Amino acid sequence: MNQPKIEILPLKKGFLRAASDASHVLVRLVAPAKPADLGETPRAPLDLALVIDRSSSMSGRPIEAALESAVRIVQGLRPDDRVTIVAFDDRIEVVQSLVEVTDREALAQRIKSIDARGSTNLFGGWEEGVKQLAPFTRKDRIARVILLSDGQANQGLVNEQEIFAQVAKAAGAGITTSTVGLGHGFNESLMTGMATAGEGVANFGQTADDLDEAFEEQFAIISNSFLRQVKVSVQGGSDVQVRLVGEILQNGATRSRKLGTLPWDASLVAVVELKIGALAKPDALAAVNFEAITKEGEAVKFGPALIALPEVDLAAFSVLPVDADVAALIDEAIVAEKIEAIEALTRSHKFADAKLAFEELLKRPGLSDWAKQKIEYLKQLLDEDAIMAAKEMRYGRTRMMSQSKMAAMACYSMPVTEEDEATKESYLRRKRADGRASKPKPSQGGTTGGQPPQA
Repeated sequence: MNQPKIEILPLKKGFLRAASDASHVLVRLVAPAKPADLGETPRAPLDLALVIDRSSSMSGRPIEAALESAVRIVQGLRPDDRVTIVAFDDRIEVVQSLVEVTDREALAQRIKSIDARGSTNLFGGWEEGVKQLAPFTRKDRIARVILLSDGQANQGLVNEQEIFAQVAKAAGAGITTSTVGLGHGFNESLMTGMATAGEGVANFGQTADDLDEAFEEQFAIISNSFLRQVKVSVQGGSDVQVRLVGEILQNGATRSRKLGTLPWDASLVAVVELKIGALAKPDALAAVNFEAITKEGEAVKFGPALIALPEVDLAAFSVLPVDADVAALIDEAIVAEKIEAIEALTRSHKFADAKLAFEELLKRPGLSDWAKQKIEYLKQLLDEDAIMAAKEMRYGRTRMMSQSKMAAMACYSMPVTEEDEATKESYLRRKRADGRASKPKPSQGGTTGGQPPQA
């Protein structure tokens, strides 16, 4: 197979030994350009299971959004795609077995016939979607379950870790899972966890309009994948403490993080934080490894790539230049980590502390315009609706570090042509909006009694 490239991009090309401040390095797994013999082929055909929550907790806007989203998905499919429709409450109903998308209007009418009722056997509905796809999985087709639900499972299997294990097992067999959280009180812990385990995408919204672009984006990614199940791990060298930003790594122990699907001509990134002691070896501060699964199901590994920097004195370090694009991406990871901490404050009902933390975050030097807009939006939403603010913090921060080729092009200081300007603005608009959905008007706001559900 064509080999990806590991890039080690330090914030500064040098380090201070035993400094009080940590050093940061961006590590990136870069996929090769798509081979010419593959051409600009259309995406692989889809085998899609639309699994729709019809339980009573979905009545009103949530079920309306779910059905309208499902109809729009079907209307956007090609004739060589296939779709199955499953509805669930405490009972599981196969509204439509797997069929080619030749009569979209008939499929739309079947979807529109679904109404809200009963309890929520969420796992049973998802499992039936998998069963509908399993006999027909092929390497030249994409099999995916899209679960549209409020995630309030109260029938059948409800243990989240056990559900995640089953979803991961299905992904390993070629049936991935994406989730769509609907309603004001949906369970984001379950819905984001299923999407992560299922190698899919977690989205949420209040209306079908919130979700259109998200579905288009995820279909493009899964049909153009170079590697799946990409993971990164980092291990500190002698007298070097390391961690992936967002995940504490103690005593130099190796830890890994899932990065997801790597498309052709794109990259996946992580940020390594290093605290370098007096006995550290400059040529081996840390080691970075990647592992993944090819489209053919083969396990592959890349690395180790060593993080090596020259030691400099304080005077030299203070004038070392900073790569603006690397700095922006490192800052994204740090901001995402801080938003995670603010989310925890919000879920503990410490709204004043959360608001203060947002204000401190806005003072951060070098904050990009799009990040500033996102933080200001979340801060305002915290005052209006703490429940939705906590959800949007979780969804927004999980995507801050995704980086395609277009993302790199649209980054921060890199020059772009006039032809690229529209793509750049579209990318930055999506970055600002990631995690955002239309806001309902609840009766209680964040500082007046809003009670975010516990994760």
